Amino acid sequence: MPFIMKIIKLFLLAFCLVGFSHMSVAQTSIDAEASITLGADVRVEKISDLHFGDIMGQPVGGAVRVNPSDGSVVNVSGNFQLLGNSTAAIFQVSGTSGQSFLIASGSYPAQITLRNEQGNTMIVNNFQIIPSSGNLDNTGTALIKLGGTLNIGASQPAGNYTNTTDLTVTISFQ
Repeated sequence: MPFIMKIIKLFLLAFCLVGFSHMSVAQTSIDAEASITLGADVRVEKISDLHFGDIMGQPVGGAVRVNPSDGSVVNVSGNFQLLGNSTAAIFQVSGTSGQSFLIASGSYPAQITLRNEQGNTMIVNNFQIIPSSGNLDNTGTALIKLGGTLNIGASQPAGNYTNTTDLTVTISFQ
């Protein structure tokens, strides 16, 4: 009988192994999708510089302001004769449609100094930026415009006053 029991045990063991091997052959598959949205490079292009036009000096000082909306220049204080064309600084930002941006206070200078050929100076301050935040439109672009106030001293010496390095604006993207 021990021999028959060994054969029965061997037969059951073989049956179980066949059953397990048969179960391990059963397989199923499922597919997954892989994707990515690759954003366009963010670029900023200068369209125009901040230009106050041509201004005739006067014995009493004062200030003029360039409106960022339309680039027009107006007297803030004093009565300056405003001549020539004025423009707001305009930048075109390009990237991914709908991408949001922010130009926080402190991401541009509080003031800059303009100098003429003889070293005389004038201060530009009270910068206004529109828009200071928003989203790139459906073409992936936005125009950012910057105006400011030019402070003109009493009997300010004539000349071409410029500053080509200090008016930097930092744009943050989310």
